[in-house]
Amino acid sequence: MAPVKFKSQLEASSYHAPGGGELYKPLRERIVKQALAQGYDEATMMEHGVKWADDQDPWGHIMNAGFPHYASAVGFRMFEGFEAQLKDKFQDLMQARGIGVIVKSSTLNIKRPVSYPDSIIIAIRINEVKPDRYHVTTTMWSLRQQVSVAESSGWVVFYDYAKAKPANLIEAGGVHADLHAALSEKCRVAKLKKTEWEKAHPRISRNTKL
Repeated sequence: MAPVKFKSQLEASSYHAPGGGELYKPLRERIVKQALAQGYDEATMMEHGVKWADDQDPWGHIMNAGFPHYASAVGFRMFEGFEAQLKDKFQDLMQARGIGVIVKSSTLNIKRPVSYPDSIIIAIRINEVKPDRYHVTTTMWSLRQQVSVAESSGWVVFYDYAKAKPANLIEAGGVHADLHAALSEKCRVAKLKKTEWEKAHPRISRNTKL
């Protein structure tokens, strides 16, 4: 899809305005609605407005290293969401005391270049939950292009820093077992939504003749 056109450069960068800019509101709403329908987490969703000087490389598009930073920021917001289950133990996780988290692996697929001016929606979805880890996909959409432009996926491990080994949340019990149950339920709902979306929007092979 060709980037949405604006009457002026100032309009095109109006996502930087307080409130995100009225001209970007329908573009933002369309992507957020799509992301939620695909099972991405609403509470941790973020937006990053591309900055001309900070985000671009000499070729005039977002640096490759930028996308992992955006994915990491949303991943951290998911960690912050654990407070609802961990309660008094939440700061132990954040300070790496006792049971905390470690990003075990991460892959990145850059699908399209993104250039200033533009703004990116970043959202995370849980794909699988095990007793000591969970797998996520983080997708980034361009508001001007109205498509996903990059995707990151990987495993996050719960780690017992005192024992120096992965932590089984079910065996740990208490609030940690509550966290595992909450993540499992979030994963279940996300899978259902993803399946429903894919049934309603089947992928068309590039070799298919229309």
